[in-house]
Amino acid sequence: QNFAEYILEFIRDLAKTQIGEEDYRSWIPFVGTVFLFVFVSNWSGALMPWALLELPNGELAAPTNDINTTVTLALLTSVSYFYAGLNKKGLGYFGRYIEPTPVLLPINVLEDFTKPLSLSFRLFGNILADELVVAVLVSLVPLVIPIPIMLLGLFTSAIQALIFATLAGAYIGESLEGH
Repeated sequence: QNFAEYILEFIRDLAKTQIGEEDYRSWIPFVGTVFLFVFVSNWSGALMPWALLELPNGELAAPTNDINTTVTLALLTSVSYFYAGLNKKGLGYFGRYIEPTPVLLPINVLEDFTKPLSLSFRLFGNILADELVVAVLVSLVPLVIPIPIMLLGLFTSAIQALIFATLAGAYIGESLEGH
């Protein structure tokens, strides 16, 4: 029970600091689900080098080792911050694209396309690289050498989950703030 309360408090504090004092409560489930999904997915690949087990139709690996999973998580985050902005400000939300001057419209639109790209490729690249390094080391020297790299992979996986959830909260908070 203490561990579950600690995790819930951590997610609540993460949402509060990124989204803001007045709007964070309704976004705790989303930020928490994203954090826990990415965390468990990353650790499922970091705890065991599943890529070494070859199946007839592919391999076992962390779900975040697949670009489709990370793109879907990033698109869900994008839909969420558009929903947050439209829900709070209505169609006036799109006024942010021409602030402070209409000349910045292309750059502001481009920003909304690069957010999901950076979220998805950052997570995918880091997890894939970690699993490839562990798989190569396990195949070269299978006994003791890969263990420190696997421990580093656990740390990296946890940090990637934190970064993804923090950025999701920051994007939602950015769409909710008034200028």
